[in-house]
Amino acid sequence: MPGQKGRGAGVSLRRTALWGLLAAVSMGRAALADATVVPAAQDATLIEDPQGSLATGSGPAIFAGRIASTLQALRRGLVRFDVASAVPAGSTIDAVRLRLNLSMAASGPVTVRLHRVTQSWGEGASSSFGGNGVPSQPGDATWIHRFHDDVFWTQPGGDFDPVARGEAPVDQTGPYAWDSTPEMVEDVQSWLDDPTANFGWMLIGDEDRLQTARRFDSRENPDPLVRPALEVLYTTPCLPDPAGPGFWRQACGESLDEAVSTCAAATFTALGLPQIDSCSAVLAPAPPSCNARAARKLAVLVLNLCANRLQTSCPVSQDDSVCRAEDVGGQIEAMAALLAAGDCRRAAACGGLLE
Repeated sequence: MPGQKGRGAGVSLRRTALWGLLAAVSMGRAALADATVVPAAQDATLIEDPQGSLATGSGPAIFAGRIASTLQALRRGLVRFDVASAVPAGSTIDAVRLRLNLSMAASGPVTVRLHRVTQSWGEGASSSFGGNGVPSQPGDATWIHRFHDDVFWTQPGGDFDPVARGEAPVDQTGPYAWDSTPEMVEDVQSWLDDPTANFGWMLIGDEDRLQTARRFDSRENPDPLVRPALEVLYTTPCLPDPAGPGFWRQACGESLDEAVSTCAAATFTALGLPQIDSCSAVLAPAPPSCNARAARKLAVLVLNLCANRLQTSCPVSQDDSVCRAEDVGGQIEAMAALLAAGDCRRAAACGGLLE
C-alpha cells in the first residue's frame, strides 16, 4: 500500500496474490511465484496395540481419533513432507497450509490437531483400507515401534511435541485445510534449514469419545487430487538478474513463455488489475500515455518476477518518495494500488531497480 514500508509490504503482496497463483501456475514452475505445493513423502497410521503387531504404512488412508472399540481404540496419523526438495535453500517461509481429504467420518464435528514429531519413523509395506490395520511389516511405524520390529518410540503412541502446532475442525467428507500458524511456519522453516530433523506432523483427533476416528486419504490413494499436500509460500534469497523493457518487447514480439504469461496474468488479476495484459503493456506504441507508461513499468517488474529474474525480497531504491517501498514486492503492490486508484502519474514515478 502507498506509504507502507518494510518487508511486510512484500509479504502482503504474496499473501494476497500468490495463494491464488498455486492454481494458476504450473507446479514445475512454482518458483516463479515463490509458492509451491509439496506432496507427502511419507504417511502412516499408529494403531493402538501394546505389542506393535498392527500397522498400515502403505494403505490408501490414514486415521486419527478413537474407533468404536473400548480396547486398543486410538489411531494417530503421521505425515511428512520433503520441504527441502521443493523450496530453494536459504528461503524464508512466509506461510503454509496443510490440505487433507476426509474420505469417511462418523456424525458430528471433531477437531484434529497437528503435533510436531520428534523422532524418525518408517513407512512399511503393510496396507489396510480400514482402521483396524494388518500385521506389521519390516520398517513399519507402529504404536510402539518407529521401525518395526527393533527400533522403538520413547513412549507408546509416538514421540511428539505435546503442544499443538495447528488445528482444524472436520465434519462431513471432503477437503479440509489446516491454515497457517506461526508454529506451523516455524516447523516448515526448520525442516528446510535442517532436513535431517524433518520428522513431520502427527494428526491427533478426539481421543476421549468413542467413534471419533476420521479417515483421510493418504499419498498412496490412486487419485492424486486427494492426496496430502502442503502449500508453502516463501521468499527466495534475492538473486536479481532483471531484464529491461527492450528484452520484454522482443520476448513478447516473438513468443512469450506460456508459464511466464500465465503467471503474469494471474498476478495482475490478484492485484486487482485484470485488464492489464503484460505484453500489450510493454508493446504499447510511443509516445505512451500516462496510464500506458505506468502499466509498462509495472508489467516489466511482474514479468521479471514471473521469469524468476527478480524476487519479491529484492531491495529497491531508498530515494523513492512516492511508493516508499523497501522491496520489489512492496513496490509492485504500491504501484498497483496507485494505478487502481487512477493515479498513473505517481505510479509511473515509483523508483526501483528498473526504469
